[in-house]
Amino acid sequence: MLGPLRRLLPAGWTLFGCLLPDLIDKPLFYGLLWTRGHPDALFTGTRTIGHTGLFLLALVLLAALTRSRPAWAIAAGVATHLLLDMGGELIAGADTESSIWLAIFYPRFGHRFPVAHFGSLYEHLRLSAESAYVIAGELLGFAILVRAWILCRRARARNHPT
Repeated sequence: MLGPLRRLLPAGWTLFGCLLPDLIDKPLFYGLLWTRGHPDALFTGTRTIGHTGLFLLALVLLAALTRSRPAWAIAAGVATHLLLDMGGELIAGADTESSIWLAIFYPRFGHRFPVAHFGSLYEHLRLSAESAYVIAGELLGFAILVRAWILCRRARARNHPT
């Protein structure tokens, strides 16, 4: 999705950025759920702080101030994650209380995040496994990673023949 920027940014940091929103928000939600037995009044789902435009803006400002390629790669990865989440919701749809737009434009639509319609990690995984959209997205993502791995191995073989 990054086009020519892909060659300028460190791949590992970009991948980290792609995962970062979920690495922040899912443990936060499930940690609160596990320790309290119910979601928090603010953190009502798995798309909270890491899925906000404010978080992305902070990363972009940090990258601009530091002029760091890894920081730009993280910001680009987070932007990619958010774009994919938005695209997924445009295709699959969501009700107003679980909409990704609540997180991305937080706090524009009030001081609330999207509500998760599951009460445990097991239920989340079960519902995801029943969704054709989620399965298709995971398979497509896996295919993209395999293709990138193959291209990387070919490039290494050309640069370092044995």
